[in-house]
Amino acid sequence: MAEVRLKVEKRVDTGKGPARRSRAAGKVPGVVYGHGMEPIAIEVDRREFVTALHTDAGMNVLLDLEIDGDTTLALTKELQRDPVKGALLHADFIKIDRTQEVEVEVPVHLVGTAAGAEEGGVLAHALSSVLVRCRATEVPQFVEADISALQIGEALRVSDLSEGREFQILNDPETVVAAVSAPVSEAELEAMEAEAGVVQEETDEEIVEAAEAAAEAESGDAEAPEPESSGEGDES
Repeated sequence: MAEVRLKVEKRVDTGKGPARRSRAAGKVPGVVYGHGMEPIAIEVDRREFVTALHTDAGMNVLLDLEIDGDTTLALTKELQRDPVKGALLHADFIKIDRTQEVEVEVPVHLVGTAAGAEEGGVLAHALSSVLVRCRATEVPQFVEADISALQIGEALRVSDLSEGREFQILNDPETVVAAVSAPVSEAELEAMEAEAGVVQEETDEEIVEAAEAAAEAESGDAEAPEPESSGEGDES
């Protein structure tokens, strides 16, 4: 399990203003909390923190947070990001014990090539991660899902995944991880579009033909002869 040491500093002032100043200085404001400790407002170097999150363990990387000379083992519990730029705004860290069991999301890696996909079927990766329970120091980097035996019309479910001795998968066993479906024909696609109320766009040729027809109709109206006089009021 990946483990990274990060030096963090306590934040004396809290609130929006101090948090903005912290971010402007290249820091990420955050808080550390957990069993047996009072929450501590901190800030961590943005570059070092982002680098730590880009190990193979991702969000599950173990962090040794150095706070005033003491070290606290923690996991990143939650990240807040700017909805437009994606920049880190705030981080929550939870204190853990090395022997403590934790529940974390772990990515699912598909292994092999589905037999049905080689025959023209369409492979869908429906579940990208699973929730596992394990010791904090034994979090797997990923869970493998062997799809090589999947035929068209078949699905691989959570119950088909292999659990290691060190972790337990908590998702519903019937949840589909990956499935291979038959390719959709053009007729089926059109029927699906019609059912969904999708209107196909006109082709360039259809647009030109419609424009020419409208121009001809307008021209015909312009050249139409004036209606003949009824003769009323004419001199005899």
